[in-house]
Amino acid sequence: MSAAAQFIVPAEQLPEGDYVAPGLEVVRPDRCFPHMVRGDPAAHPWPYLRREVPHNWYVDDRSPGMGFINRDEAVLLYNIARGFAGRRALEIGCWRGWSTCHLGLGGVSLDVIDPALADPEARSEIEAMLGCAGLSGSVRLHPGSSPAGVEALAARGGGPWNLFFIDGDHVAPGPELDVEACLPHAAPDCAFVFHDLTSPDVGEALRRMEARGFVVMVYQTMQMMGVAWRGRAVPVHHVPDPKVPWQLPHHLVGLPVSGVTFAGYGADLRGRLAEQQRALAEKEATIEWLAEAVRRASLRSRLRRRLRLER
Repeated sequence: MSAAAQFIVPAEQLPEGDYVAPGLEVVRPDRCFPHMVRGDPAAHPWPYLRREVPHNWYVDDRSPGMGFINRDEAVLLYNIARGFAGRRALEIGCWRGWSTCHLGLGGVSLDVIDPALADPEARSEIEAMLGCAGLSGSVRLHPGSSPAGVEALAARGGGPWNLFFIDGDHVAPGPELDVEACLPHAAPDCAFVFHDLTSPDVGEALRRMEARGFVVMVYQTMQMMGVAWRGRAVPVHHVPDPKVPWQLPHHLVGLPVSGVTFAGYGADLRGRLAEQQRALAEKEATIEWLAEAVRRASLRSRLRRRLRLER
């Protein structure tokens, strides 16, 4: 039985105020987080916190100023990780381990980098959570900061990674530095997931991924998530809560949003382009294979003629 099986529940069993997009498998590992409570976003000073979204916003009761990814985002992250089950993933920024838990339950082999892990008490608490969730054998904790921590881990044989969850410093140049540190250690088939895309600096990091040839998409959640992928990676589809009058921040205008179609801009346009690119890559690989086969056949033919002449 997988670690996730003990936590799978119907969406109807979630607390009131928790929205989860239809079609996603739902896990609820709340019992491993005894200090997690609903927070009050109205009292929070961060300018990019979307207080108008009526979904539950969770915090640790000992540190109410730091929020967790909300239920919709956590379940979405879990389902994204399921698409990379058995492969390596890297998380930058774990706080109390809520996102770590959902990534691990998705079945990835996970490395986690966070300076808070240098604190014995914080590390011990996350290790206890991993034991509760059945993830002690699949998650590795590394004290340190990005980007230096990524380079150090890669130098010790940590990479390459197929999935990246970037939820560290949300102020420039932090998000861009995280991306630049991870890219050299990204597998050909990979995805980068960003949290708190409401921050313009995080949004800029997603746009830079697009400029580097990745296909990108935005998830319309409370704090907004974004994904950039390439190769044979396949993004998870998400439907925003239809009861919320969603708005798109100005710095994200023009980017496709999962489950949403804007007038004059097909939300699936870049997805179709990605499919075309993958099909083209497969055709090019087939052409290369045929060319090599022809070259070898020609070489064998020349060798046979030479042998006949020598006789």
